[in-house]
Amino acid sequence: MKLKLLQSVVLLSSVIGPLAEDRAVIAANATNQFTISGMHCDGCAGGLTAELKLVPGVASAQVTFSNKLAVVTYDTNKVTMAKLNAAIKEAGFTATTAKP
Repeated sequence: MKLKLLQSVVLLSSVIGPLAEDRAVIAANATNQFTISGMHCDGCAGGLTAELKLVPGVASAQVTFSNKLAVVTYDTNKVTMAKLNAAIKEAGFTATTAKP
C-alpha cells in the first residue's frame, strides 16, 4: 500500500512539476485606470475582466460595474495602452483613460 502511494506521489509530481515551471511570471511595471462605457451589469464587468486577463502581458485586471472603472496592471514590454483599448473595444465596450 505504501509503495503504491509513493509511486502515485512520484508520478503526480512528475506531471505537476513541469506545469508549474512552464507558467510565465509577468513582471508588471504599470497600472492604468480606464472609465468603461457600455456596461449594463456585473456580468459585463466580469466578462471584461476575463477578456483583459487574456491579453498577453496583463498581470491583473479588475473591472467594477458600480463605478464603471477598470484597473489593469501590465508589463509595458509586452502590452501597450493601444492593445488594452483594442481588447476593451473588441469585448464590446469603450474606454477612456481615467485620471487617478
